[in-house]
Amino acid sequence: PEEARRGLEQLRQSTKGALAEMRALLLELRPSALQDKRLGELVTQLVDATAARTRTALAAEVACDRELPEDVKIAFYRIAQEALNNVIKHAQATSIRLILDCDGESVLLEVHDDGRGFQVDETPPGRLGLGIMRDRARTIGADMAVETQSGKGTTIRVTWSDPSGGGS
Repeated sequence: PEEARRGLEQLRQSTKGALAEMRALLLELRPSALQDKRLGELVTQLVDATAARTRTALAAEVACDRELPEDVKIAFYRIAQEALNNVIKHAQATSIRLILDCDGESVLLEVHDDGRGFQVDETPPGRLGLGIMRDRARTIGADMAVETQSGKGTTIRVTWSDPSGGGS
């Protein structure tokens, strides 16, 4: 009975993971779906899909239920996507923490990992992730900071302030 319970729990987790992956794939196949959802919902689905395909512990704090300009929403979603992919692919992390917070006038995205870290100025040729994230942030007028130390992990922080003083 105990072995059957463990098997059922593994099956439940696999099914939950497959559903999260399918939702993420559908977003990629139907880009208009990115426009139809709020950033908080998009990032939550992204986190669920990432957690489903990796054994890395992933915690998320998502507090963002406001309307944002389309370009800002998509840029933050793509930055979060790239940051999570980079952690999974390169960091050898055992845990990831994502924070998304949209207060009245700004949006903050932080992706922390406990991985191996790296030297920002020594990123190998052909590794485009950080550059792409910086370009996306720059395009919407957001600031991006990278804090990393060999053996101590990495934090990617992106902040955007709404020039109109609120949501759109």
